[in-house]
Amino acid sequence: MFYRIAILDDDADALRRMEEMFSAYGAAHPEHDWETACFTHAEPFMESVCRTEHEGEWAFDMLLMDIYLPDGDGMECARTLRRNGYDGVIIFQSSSAEHAVEAYEVDAVQYLIKPVSQERLFAAVDRAVEELPRYRKKRCKKGTEEQPVQSTGNTNFEKKQTFRFFIDTLWTKWNSRRNG
Repeated sequence: MFYRIAILDDDADALRRMEEMFSAYGAAHPEHDWETACFTHAEPFMESVCRTEHEGEWAFDMLLMDIYLPDGDGMECARTLRRNGYDGVIIFQSSSAEHAVEAYEVDAVQYLIKPVSQERLFAAVDRAVEELPRYRKKRCKKGTEEQPVQSTGNTNFEKKQTFRFFIDTLWTKWNSRRNG
């Protein structure tokens, strides 16, 4: 099965460690094919997650998100995505347990405390992979295809007026909540 994963963390070292651990997970689980995309800021993360080729699909099957970011709040990103229909798996990672209860309010499958060990990440990804069929069933019930979005390199993102409106609306809602 092919999975697209977005990792959001403002710490470049943490991003590198996560990519290395996902690579190790992939080596240990050859039945899964992974593609990861890393982000250090909320704005490009939100734009990329919302990027889609087909109506009703999201660009990533799984999100691994930090809470504390220089330009936003990972928890608020997750709330905004869920309110707007994001139906993929969310895993949080944070240096604090402060938002752990909130994480489950946005249907996160796991809340990891940094530094995240390989063992804990593997357990979280195992659980996420188990949960993905449930999320994909929701997607199918909405009338969309079960297949994850494939990367084509050029998504014609700027040409899709309806989608651009959706992104602008989503981003405006997120910013207004973030700025009070």
